Amino acid sequence: MLLLLQEAMAGHQYYNVSRLKGRKQARSCNLFQGRWVADTSYPLYDSSGCPFIDAEFDCQGYGRPDSQYLKFSWQPDSCSIPRFNGADFLARWRGKKIMFVGDSLSLNMWESLACMIHAAVPNAKTTFTKRNSVTFV
Repeated sequence: MLLLLQEAMAGHQYYNVSRLKGRKQARSCNLFQGRWVADTSYPLYDSSGCPFIDAEFDCQGYGRPDSQYLKFSWQPDSCSIPRFNGADFLARWRGKKIMFVGDSLSLNMWESLACMIHAAVPNAKTTFTKRNSVTFV
């Protein structure tokens, strides 16, 4: 999800691959074909320092002993994805809203995005409100 948001803001267009059956893809980049590659510059944030992550989604804080799974990034076969830049992301999305709708996986993606932005601008002023199953930052 984050990759698609970031690429959309960079001006790239991607298409629903399932709707392109038998047709040539309009762009040479297919985000869905690729592999996970080791990347020592990851993770993009420390879960213990993020105020937005729920305890049950903090694998390290919850006691997971290994951390190698945090050191991978997705690399599409036909293009490269720019590294996430939280300050740039905020500037491009200024005045806009993003809504994550779904289950715990969507919640996890929202928390990861909030944590990556927080890591990029840790002293930014934020308001965090959680009501029932709805959270606002």
